[in-house]
Amino acid sequence: MSRLVIVLLMVINSALACAQFLIFPPNDTVCLGEGLQLSASTSCQGTALYTWYVNGDSILSNSSGTFSLIPTQASNQLMVICRCNVNGSIQVDTAQTSLTVSSPSIDAGPDQYVDSGTVVTLQATGMVDSVLWSPSFEVNYPTLFSVQTSPSATTAYMVQGFYAGCEVFDYVTVYLTNVFKIPNTFSPNDDGSNDTWIIPGIENYPNNRMIIMNRFGDVLYESTAYNIVNAWSGLRNGKVMPDGVYYYLLDLGNGTLKKGTITIIR
Repeated sequence: MSRLVIVLLMVINSALACAQFLIFPPNDTVCLGEGLQLSASTSCQGTALYTWYVNGDSILSNSSGTFSLIPTQASNQLMVICRCNVNGSIQVDTAQTSLTVSSPSIDAGPDQYVDSGTVVTLQATGMVDSVLWSPSFEVNYPTLFSVQTSPSATTAYMVQGFYAGCEVFDYVTVYLTNVFKIPNTFSPNDDGSNDTWIIPGIENYPNNRMIIMNRFGDVLYESTAYNIVNAWSGLRNGKVMPDGVYYYLLDLGNGTLKKGTITIIR
């Protein structure tokens, strides 16, 4: 993105004069890496030569009155000198202004390596006023600095930071390791197929703890070391639970907590 900084040369009572040389807008602020197109003009009736200075250094002399600049310092002093030559008579005038470069920063945090189904916290830090995470549908509150997500596959997240009209961004990737899929349906109808809620690979986490609840938060099933032997069969104290959606919390015993839904279909 670029901005146009207009430099005006005003002539007063003389075809030779470059009096009241103005730069607009004064004391401008741009974003780091943003380009500027400076433009100067005069009603000099002869030949005008413009010399551009940045922080005291002469950068360019031309007759076009334009100058492209990508400032890199936080604070910059810009100056242009106009020399108007009419039949050998030279009138010189100068205009100057200051330019501030805004340098916001954003850090999405380190990459993370987690098991499938893990609830992950992503934390953005930096010199910004607001943020936006994407993909926004993958996180709970995409405009907060701290968000949670539970990716189903290795996912790269981008966080954009906004400050004083400037924008910066950073990326963080959540890698899934020890991936095992937790089935979200089973059919306890005593037909000998899929009658219990079996989680392939759960035997690799012998210290796990499982809690299954209904939509009201009532605990229907609880077990330490959930496995194929004690897998849930859709009962609560021997009573058959109706078809529908239920909720589980699975602590793998290694600091990883998984949560989701199970649907009973008969």
